[in-house]
Amino acid sequence: MDYGNFTDVFLKYVEQGGPAAGVLLPVIEAFIPILPLVGFVIINVTVFGFFFGYLYSWIGNCIGSFLLFVLIRKAGSNKFEKKIEKSKYRATLEKIKKKNLTVMFFLYCFPFTPSFLISGTAALTNMNTQRFLLTLLPSKFVMLLSLAFIGQNVNSYFENPAKSVFFIIFILLVNLISKYFLKKYEQYHRKLPH
Repeated sequence: MDYGNFTDVFLKYVEQGGPAAGVLLPVIEAFIPILPLVGFVIINVTVFGFFFGYLYSWIGNCIGSFLLFVLIRKAGSNKFEKKIEKSKYRATLEKIKKKNLTVMFFLYCFPFTPSFLISGTAALTNMNTQRFLLTLLPSKFVMLLSLAFIGQNVNSYFENPAKSVFFIIFILLVNLISKYFLKKYEQYHRKLPH
């Protein structure tokens, strides 16, 4: 099988589909975690350029994660509970069950943690939609920005190390700022009467 031709055909398909295709790929990945999110982000960045490739990936993955959250929260799922019990991330997912938004934020920030399980666990706790989105949107911003950067700069890490260092510092700053606001939000809600 000629993978080069397959890749060309797929890139042309995404190009012809326009922004809808760019958004749809990460939506699908949110429901089928075996699919490679990093591959979809690289495809989007290749086809649409860094800014729009990143934007479509972020929008799509946030929509997919939110739809999954809503679906599992409404339907519930014994099968999903069993997946959590068998997961190697079980101890961490238990913290999400206690509505620890900081843990959830950091898990979403890392590209290779099971986003599918994080969204599902949050849904099973009947987490407030506002709190879920407040955690999801900035953490996916950080995670997908790092994937988009990797997609655009695979060959330039060694050619321009200063650019890579600047990007890493930027990601850390965004992470710290997001964590600060998330912490303030949690403190505010703890003070409210239940």
